[in-house]
Amino acid sequence: MGNIADDWEPFEIQVTIEGEVKSLLVIPDREEPKYAIFDQHTSLGTLWQESGQTGKVWCGEGMAVKVLLTQIGEQLEDYFNNKPV
Repeated sequence: MGNIADDWEPFEIQVTIEGEVKSLLVIPDREEPKYAIFDQHTSLGTLWQESGQTGKVWCGEGMAVKVLLTQIGEQLEDYFNNKPV
């Protein structure tokens, strides 16, 4: 995976919540490799990656982000891995 903190343009990802596919807005932070996650105009929290003994893991703040942490992290990785150069 490339350096996902390099792109600062907001983008959308898709997650499944209670069986429904929802679009979430991702807004990268310009200062830190963190991502603010929004459901329309409501902030769901912030996500970032940390390196540990088991490799890179997704971390998050905000109740909704913590519940969706794995799904959102996978979608962010897919977005950056499949983004045209």
